[in-house]
Amino acid sequence: MEKGTGLCPLCHYGEQNGDPMRDPDIVFMFQNSPYGPFAEPVSFRNDYLGLNQEVYRYDEHGTRTHLDTKLKLHLRELARIWFANLKEQGFFGDKAVQTILSP
Repeated sequence: MEKGTGLCPLCHYGEQNGDPMRDPDIVFMFQNSPYGPFAEPVSFRNDYLGLNQEVYRYDEHGTRTHLDTKLKLHLRELARIWFANLKEQGFFGDKAVQTILSP
């Protein structure tokens, strides 16, 4: 990962045969730019489909070597729709409830 960045996963869980299933799990990379901080989705996982996709590939030194532009655009649109749905469902409002799951 590059200097000045941070990663934050956001995940929705379902259940299959008693096991928690990520659907979806999107990791966002937070970065600084001349216009201020921003976040971009950099990976996607869906356990039901056995899918794990990465926007960037890195070499052994941690330098980006590849960019999947189609996946990057797709994840931006998916995140936009997902956040709009979460907002509509009240997860970003004053009445949002946080549940902490622990064994």
